[in-house]
Amino acid sequence: MLGVVAFAFYVGVLLLIFREGIDDALFSGLFYALIFVVGAYFTQKRFRRTAARLDEHGQSLMFLRYPNSLPGSLSGGWQMGIPTPAPGRVDFQPAVDDELIPCGRSRALTGPRIAELPPRIASRNDNKQAVPFGFQIITLDSDGGVIEIAASPATLQKIQDTVEPVSS
Repeated sequence: MLGVVAFAFYVGVLLLIFREGIDDALFSGLFYALIFVVGAYFTQKRFRRTAARLDEHGQSLMFLRYPNSLPGSLSGGWQMGIPTPAPGRVDFQPAVDDELIPCGRSRALTGPRIAELPPRIASRNDNKQAVPFGFQIITLDSDGGVIEIAASPATLQKIQDTVEPVSS
């Protein structure tokens, strides 16, 4: 579906704006649509392979950011890692790329409280920073300030169910 849209877009642009011939426009449109589809395929394949590797160990993939950080701060961007939820906390181990090599110290996010906002779907701006399509984002208030977590709906539900304080 996306390939058809990309093809139509490129053909239209080449015909209307650059005044290319129909044969050149069709060839270029097909070429660029093919590049787009192949890139999207390998990106999705990479995330499926990573998810399968994590599922083998009972883990999941999560992205974390601090939305109230200073402009230009590295904390304002999405960091990929592996969460370990526990009652009243989430331990977040940053990881590198799809190989999930740990980098840096594990961060304990203590006292997370789910904000009243409903989960939102990752937007185009989130996707630019490596958050996969289909991930949802929730906002948490924690002892360290406001944080946002992006993960698959199943992972978010698991985190919400685990970190909610046990009523006594």
